Amino acid sequence: MNLWSKLLLTSLLVCGSAHAETPTEASVKELLIATNTQQMLSAVEAQVDGLMKGMMQKVTKDKPLSDEHQKALDKFREKVIAIRKQEMSWDKLEPIFIEIYSKSLSQEDVDGITAFYKSPAGKSYVSKMPAMMQQSMASMQKLMTPMMEKMVQAGKELEEDLAKAKKTK
Repeated sequence: MNLWSKLLLTSLLVCGSAHAETPTEASVKELLIATNTQQMLSAVEAQVDGLMKGMMQKVTKDKPLSDEHQKALDKFREKVIAIRKQEMSWDKLEPIFIEIYSKSLSQEDVDGITAFYKSPAGKSYVSKMPAMMQQSMASMQKLMTPMMEKMVQAGKELEEDLAKAKKTK
């Protein structure tokens, strides 16, 4: 094969792979359904809510809180949860997922991944994912608690440093 033929063949292959078929919205939605994405996000939300409550309790454990302070913390947590639910609803997230998947994957990719998640192994994986995520969150909480305590301490040190700086002015 001469040089020009090789270049032409190479350019055709590159152009062909660069223009892989964009997946349809319907096929991406099918993938999101096969992976139980919406249900997984709901499960994660519940776990994050519990994690947040647990972290707030651990951060304030060494400080006795008055009823008013506890009510204020509870109100804050409830507001944060409500804001997150409103701003991260499935109605807002689904179009984002569709856009990301459509830009990142070809129709062939989506079809193959969907086929996997519809297979016995894929279904098993999806069914076990909530438990695996719950275990992951519990493990993360073990890491987050000391980190949050250190962050609270760093905040106290910042307050002290700012107070000292204010006095020296």
